[in-house]
Amino acid sequence: MQILFLSPLQTVIVDIGAWIVFHLSTGYLSSKIPLNWLNPNHWLFQTFKWEKEGLIYDRLFRVKSWKKYIPNGSAVYKGAFSIKNLKNFDVSYLKRWLKESVRAELCHWLMIIPGFLFFFWNNVAVGWLMVAYAFLNNLVPIVMQRFNRPRMRKLLNKMEDRSPQKVDMAMSYAVH
Repeated sequence: MQILFLSPLQTVIVDIGAWIVFHLSTGYLSSKIPLNWLNPNHWLFQTFKWEKEGLIYDRLFRVKSWKKYIPNGSAVYKGAFSIKNLKNFDVSYLKRWLKESVRAELCHWLMIIPGFLFFFWNNVAVGWLMVAYAFLNNLVPIVMQRFNRPRMRKLLNKMEDRSPQKVDMAMSYAVH
């Protein structure tokens, strides 16, 4: 429901400015979510059966062929954890990576919501274009997280099985 009526030029300027503010502020606020609030085991971030361990995304969208070209949003925020490339295979690092992939996915879901605010100063057709933009612009990073997280879970399980701590624990049980 349009409540603010602007000239076409003013509307374009407000639209561009609003998206910049919405994207940057949502990213910044998401980067401040405490790590212990990010739960990769929450049902929303689990892999659903129909996702076929994330492979559905490569079949439908060919994720492997383009994901390397997607910019790393964490580069914008000082001290943010990057999930662009794996730095090592340490179990604690991989667990952190999983939590940060939850942060990334959550951030991009949240970035869709402001699209509906554009109806306040745009006509209905442009309002729906803004909602479509919000969805399509954030679909790519959401798909990447949904594709990568099951693969990371498999890697993490494999690394935990090889973990010296797990071997030490197994040995200590065998001794007693």
